[in-house]
Amino acid sequence: MSVSGYIGRLLDVSNKKSLASFLGSWEFGKMLLDGNLAHNILFRGPSGNLVGTDYHGNKYYENNTHTYARRRWVVFADKFDYNITSVPPEWHGWLNYINDYNPTQHKFKQPIYQIEAYVTRTGTPKAYNPKGSWFNPQKRNWKKYEEWTPEQKA
Repeated sequence: MSVSGYIGRLLDVSNKKSLASFLGSWEFGKMLLDGNLAHNILFRGPSGNLVGTDYHGNKYYENNTHTYARRRWVVFADKFDYNITSVPPEWHGWLNYINDYNPTQHKFKQPIYQIEAYVTRTGTPKAYNPKGSWFNPQKRNWKKYEEWTPEQKA
């Protein structure tokens, strides 16, 4: 693919109309700092075969001409604020060569206790806050003990 093709693809992905508007955006700075984003969008994405998409919108690619352990990769749905916890367990196994079963063509046996995978809530208002946390709305009673007072007989 030519340089103009890469630039066109980059503008397409970032929803920018011109190269000047992209160069002045925060996405450009993020792409420079995060080599993974630039590498996946510009180089790996066009060269691989789309294997499937998960329920979070992440796309999974494979290219068997690359070296082993670099043949499979994910392009996250949210390209500028992605989180690795958005990869479901079945795709995690496929990405890391734990199994070779394509999750779009293979039905895995579900344990009875399994719940649907979700993106971690850490750092968000929905994060878990234990009893003593500053952010927990129900404040903890910090008394170590309470004195025992015997009942008074009337």
